[in-house]
Amino acid sequence: MNEQPFTHQQLFGLKKSTLEKRIVTYYNNSGDSDATIQYLMTLLIRKRLGDEEFDLFLSDLVHHLFMERKVTKTVKKFFFYFKEYFHSKEWKYLLIRYFPIRQYAEKIIKSLKKRTDKQQPLPLNTT
Repeated sequence: MNEQPFTHQQLFGLKKSTLEKRIVTYYNNSGDSDATIQYLMTLLIRKRLGDEEFDLFLSDLVHHLFMERKVTKTVKKFFFYFKEYFHSKEWKYLLIRYFPIRQYAEKIIKSLKKRTDKQQPLPLNTT
């Protein structure tokens, strides 16, 4: 079993600059995007608990992980929590990249709705 490079005390107690250096160094040395996303998710929780200095923490690394790295189950699992890191066009691209079947299904549903909306309602017989 691999030893974790960060403890929960470190993730919730170290200064922002120290964590930036350590997480980037960890990712550069290991290349483990799944673990890095999990650490970044932990820091999102820290931000939501009130530590505002972690707003958009390591945004360049987040962009790299979601835009350029392989799509994995772990990255998909935490995907929607990182929406604030991306502009709307980038987010639309990522939705298609991570969930292509969902996008296809949404297009089919929209086209079916358009067809049914165009159909005239049947007249009622009042005899």
